[in-house]
Amino acid sequence: MIDKFRYRPDIDGLRGIAVLAVVLFHGGFGCPGGYVGVDMFFVISGFLITSLIWKDLESGCFTFGQFWERRARRIVPAMVVVTLATLVAGWFLMLPRDFRSLGQASASQAVFGANIYYWKDSGYFSRNANEKPLLHTWSLAVEEQFYIIVPFLFWGMYRAAKLRTRKAVLSLLSAGFIVSFALSVYGVALRLNAAFYLLPCRAWELSLGSIVAFLPPAPGLLCRRFVREFFALTGLTLILVPVFMYGPKTPFPGVAALSPCLGVALLIWANEPVANCAPTTVGTLLATRSIVFVGLISYSLYLWHLPFLAFSHYLALEPVSAGQRVTMLGLGLGLAVLSWKYVETPFRKRTLAGSRKSMFVFAGSGIAAVLGCGLLCWNMQGFPQRLSSEAQEFSNAEGDSPFYFNLTTDDIRAGRLVPIGATDSTLRPTVLVWGDSHGNSGLEEGSIAYNDAVISYIQSQHIPDVVLIARWGGYPKIGGNSQDFNSSLLATVRRLVAMGSRPWIMLDVPNHSFDVPRALCSPIYSVAYIESHCAKPTAWNEFSKKDPEIVAQLESAGGRILEPKPRFLDPTGQRYIIQAAGIALYGDNHHLTTKGSRLMLLPFLRDSLTLDEPSPPDVHRVAAAASFPRSMEGVFASRKR
Repeated sequence: MIDKFRYRPDIDGLRGIAVLAVVLFHGGFGCPGGYVGVDMFFVISGFLITSLIWKDLESGCFTFGQFWERRARRIVPAMVVVTLATLVAGWFLMLPRDFRSLGQASASQAVFGANIYYWKDSGYFSRNANEKPLLHTWSLAVEEQFYIIVPFLFWGMYRAAKLRTRKAVLSLLSAGFIVSFALSVYGVALRLNAAFYLLPCRAWELSLGSIVAFLPPAPGLLCRRFVREFFALTGLTLILVPVFMYGPKTPFPGVAALSPCLGVALLIWANEPVANCAPTTVGTLLATRSIVFVGLISYSLYLWHLPFLAFSHYLALEPVSAGQRVTMLGLGLGLAVLSWKYVETPFRKRTLAGSRKSMFVFAGSGIAAVLGCGLLCWNMQGFPQRLSSEAQEFSNAEGDSPFYFNLTTDDIRAGRLVPIGATDSTLRPTVLVWGDSHGNSGLEEGSIAYNDAVISYIQSQHIPDVVLIARWGGYPKIGGNSQDFNSSLLATVRRLVAMGSRPWIMLDVPNHSFDVPRALCSPIYSVAYIESHCAKPTAWNEFSKKDPEIVAQLESAGGRILEPKPRFLDPTGQRYIIQAAGIALYGDNHHLTTKGSRLMLLPFLRDSLTLDEPSPPDVHRVAAAASFPRSMEGVFASRKR
């Protein structure tokens, strides 16, 4: 059914184009849609692996042991080396919380579940994608999950004579393609993370490659030079347009993934070797030695390039420069060549682990090592004892989100708010803090019902002081313009004044360009270097820089402006501090920690609101029972940041 399978250098060339697209995308070099290179790999893999499985079935030499040995030789050695090397680097470079996450990712990859891990590892307080050294291993997990199913499927079909025909196989693969593609389109609309990472929404891409493997060569059609050239050029166009025209905001995969996947399918089919037919111009280009070589090292290059980039972003106190990114990619390329020559090739050519048994022993041992190291990092909480006592104190600030509670509208209506200070529930709260995550609240899509419940609570409790805290600069950028934002905020202030409450609008605390706990714990930066990158005093605030009149309008409406930034100035007045009394004030680059809030903001609020000093200090009800509702988005904007 499938003609004799021959080596095709143009397919290695396609691999080269795919990996270059991914590498340039991650490096930030002119390929905003380069992530489609992963989809190209899926189609290529589906074509090659399906062809090999069916060929072995037809020749009567297929065994599951042989298949998984071949997969192990192809995938496991380089994956084990890169993952263990990344864990070693993480030991020296990462904070405990992040090293623990790296351990989780490594353990997940060892059981080929990295895509499931990264699907779940998302949210407002998750680390940026460009700081996750093993993020790209999600695609390996998708492939291996696919190849747990496919061999059994084909083996079962081949054993049934009626299902052994080209028509039957194509019908089944096409049905799977349609179902998976429909799930992908649905997922992009309603469950974007799931659609991106999970096999059911990605299987259609591998299935498309499988379909191409069973398509008839149509020699009469493909021997026409013009037709072959047209298909090949169309395929290349369908690949290159997404690479250069897609971007981070493109809904993906879904319909958008069709273009690069169909492009690869067309190129593979149009360049199918046919007797007495010359290869296409595009096929000849793809088969050139330089592009083929990149294709040959594509797996190692794919594995090695991202850890270097991720660690450089992780450690940087300022945006990583183009020169630094080139250097990181150069290091990744160098290790990729060495990995291909001394890790991949010896195992594939059986100069290492020559027998099946020895290969399975090595693969099992390597995977066990990755799994064990990953689980150890996970269970040991990232080994905080690696750090000095001072660095451990700083590292504890990472991800510290004080009063991070998932309150519901019913919680607000029932008065189940988050107390600060006094714990005596019989005392009536006199200050309520209402804000987004800069008010140390949980965060989710705002709702009119939720915010109306907050207003009702303020009114029913006769709370005299309401402090509005938010990262104000973010709201005009999303869900509307600055005028809409200003009008909504003014309306909220007027409503509070009409209820008899005093609204206080606290401007944002200083924001820094780097992760504070990470910088304070870094073994490679001096105190002076870190201080030189701290935020500097400016003449604007988050309101006046967008609308000079908004502050005056808020004050005219009865609002009172609180400016906390001066409290963060160092003694020289030249920069804003990031630590005090031996603690990190921030949990990232702009969220204050629990200790930071208590040290810097609570005294500021007490002084600004002219509240009496409590006695004893820890049971002051005025600063207690302050509410931290989920968000202000329902009041100020329609979408969260």
